[in-house]
Amino acid sequence: MKNGICIKCNSSHVYVKEYELGTITLNGNRIANESYVCTDCGYFETYITDRDALGKIIARAEKLGDWKKASNHH
Repeated sequence: MKNGICIKCNSSHVYVKEYELGTITLNGNRIANESYVCTDCGYFETYITDRDALGKIIARAEKLGDWKKASNHH
């Protein structure tokens, strides 16, 4: 999606906006993010753009267990 092409339908009608599709917070602080949406199929993705916050998620996962590492096992 970040390259302007939808990964679901291959449309080039992809738009991006900061902070649009939801507020992401970590430790009570709002985290910089951007959302991409395909206006043909409706698929969307949200990315955290604050690199420091990404490292804090790992620390929280280890300490509090509120984040879990995703796995491909079903």
